[in-house]
Amino acid sequence: MNVIRSEEQTAFVISPEVVKFVNDALIVNTTITSFKNCRFAFNEGSEFVEFDAKGKSRRFTETPAWFISPNDFARGQWLNNHQLANFGTKEFINAFIAKFPNVKERREHCNLLFDLQLDSATPGSAQPAPVRKAGNRNRITTKPKIADLGSPEIFTQFYARLGEAVKNNRFPTLQTLTGHDDLAKVPNTLKGSVRTWFKAITGELPPNNKRVEAGNAALFCAPIREQLKQIDALGPERYYQALSQAINQAGEQYIADFTFSFPQQSHY
Repeated sequence: MNVIRSEEQTAFVISPEVVKFVNDALIVNTTITSFKNCRFAFNEGSEFVEFDAKGKSRRFTETPAWFISPNDFARGQWLNNHQLANFGTKEFINAFIAKFPNVKERREHCNLLFDLQLDSATPGSAQPAPVRKAGNRNRITTKPKIADLGSPEIFTQFYARLGEAVKNNRFPTLQTLTGHDDLAKVPNTLKGSVRTWFKAITGELPPNNKRVEAGNAALFCAPIREQLKQIDALGPERYYQALSQAINQAGEQYIADFTFSFPQQSHY
């Protein structure tokens, strides 16, 4: 936020935490006044988002004129940001090692500064690796686990999209429920939370392409419509509070195995 408040033209490398913060903020609102006049490049310069003078955002994939490649950035603004621009060679090496004691992080910064192409380097001999059969050799499950963003606002948006789809007898797919056609650009935390919330309400996972191709959306939506009526009667806010608490208590459970029943009021 100190960088954003500055009137100077500044450029900085942002951490994965900041990337997640910006993307999660855009899910809630596409206009963010705190980000006015800011520009962000994600995924090594394959995605971009700009905020205008009023904080209104615009996403695009074409490379803008303001984008600086990671290597060019590292050799210029990066040195200034890390206060390493005015060191002699020996002093620079000592200061660099001291600033990045973590070897993995140090290697990443060296890769940027000196274009070492570590990502494309092949360690060891150049002999081809043995052909392996495809499949889950380690038998590690890929089933998604329950998740909850802990955001009543995002749940409200999900709930409204679900209600609108069911009202119009449209399949509530994951794209519909997240509000994004391209699921590759949706944070995993949001996708996991939406799947978990949908499973809690309907007892099923969001319909996949095969189920959509099978047709008959009205039949799929009919029971969900009744479940939403019950939640509306109880109050979506109260429902989410109880659901969020149940997800937190369930721990590392798989979404497919997760069930939730809203606690009814006692009548004495």
